[in-house]
Amino acid sequence: MGIPIISEVLNLVDTAVDKILPDATEKERLKAQLKLSLLEHAMQEKKLLFADLQSARELYKEELREQGVWSAVKSLRALVRPFIALSSVGFYIYAKLTGLPLDQWDYALLGGVFGFYFGVRTLEKVAGKAG
Repeated sequence: MGIPIISEVLNLVDTAVDKILPDATEKERLKAQLKLSLLEHAMQEKKLLFADLQSARELYKEELREQGVWSAVKSLRALVRPFIALSSVGFYIYAKLTGLPLDQWDYALLGGVFGFYFGVRTLEKVAGKAG
């Protein structure tokens, strides 16, 4: 894919260094350094491309696995977190309306649920890291 381009760039390095530097030993040293740097950069790019392709393959495999799952099961899986969050909100509103006493542990638990679902979870979705 990128190999013909790399060979052309390496040839261009040879030609450019030959025209710029008069000293033969300095030419060869500079050519070797530039070629090494170009090849290292190309290898790093290939590694990143391979990692990207690998993650795309894994995502595609996961999508293929999901095709055999019933839509009712997918819906139930998607409703677990919203149910927990909305139940917690409902309980908090019920407790406030009925005068049910809540201690510090109740508030800590509700705060954890609210913080996870409405705070951290939202930030993860914005950043694209939510599963």
